[in-house]
Amino acid sequence: MASDSDHMRPVVIDPEFPWKLPQASYSPNWWSYKNSISEWKDLLVRAKRGDPAAEWEVADRFSDGCRDEHGKVVVRRSPSKAAEWFRRSAEHGNTDAYLNLGNILGDGDGVEKNVPEALLWLRRAFRAGNTGTAANNIAITYRENGNFKLAVRWFRRCVASGDDGALIDLGIHYYWGKGVRKNSKSAVRCFRKATKGKNISEAERDNAFFYLGVAYLEGKGVKRSIPTAWKSFVRANADDDHPAALNMLQQLGQHKNTA
Repeated sequence: MASDSDHMRPVVIDPEFPWKLPQASYSPNWWSYKNSISEWKDLLVRAKRGDPAAEWEVADRFSDGCRDEHGKVVVRRSPSKAAEWFRRSAEHGNTDAYLNLGNILGDGDGVEKNVPEALLWLRRAFRAGNTGTAANNIAITYRENGNFKLAVRWFRRCVASGDDGALIDLGIHYYWGKGVRKNSKSAVRCFRKATKGKNISEAERDNAFFYLGVAYLEGKGVKRSIPTAWKSFVRANADDDHPAALNMLQQLGQHKNTA
């Protein structure tokens, strides 16, 4: 016979990839730049002369697209051209471009995916002082390619740099034992600390409350409490933009109604 906890086990989480949650749909904010045709031409001239900062700006225009003040398209989005110009900027020493190029190569966005080279540029970004973001992206790159131990190592570096959002990923690895021995109590400490963090986005904070709710629901690392789990899921979905938390609230509600 199925137990009470079996009926309420979170089905929105794939235990093989517990960091992947359903996401709310959104439309990317393309065409964020506004430049006149003359401004674009001047920028392009400077970039073609080898100005690393101008090369980076040209790359970003191709990445996001650009319109003039009347809404006319000045630069159409082109991931391949963005990648080309980010590479030029990086090769000319622009440390911001190190990160962009590493991300592009790791994702295969506009270029052929090349994980070893992606890690090379991300490490350069880390050594150049972009410690938090670079460490996080290095960790994610390792995780996406199955090297969980190195992912954990870099998430720890990210936390050490002051990125409270990385506590969530570190907690996930502890909770599900990915690249590190399972330790539910350490996971809960990470999730709880992230909910109170200062250097964290609100979307990340919502995720911290969600995973904390999972721990209370399953009674791992903390005393099992359905009311506390419910409150955590409600907090995670406070803006009605967290599908995973909403799914859990619906499951718990159905359980209450059929109990």
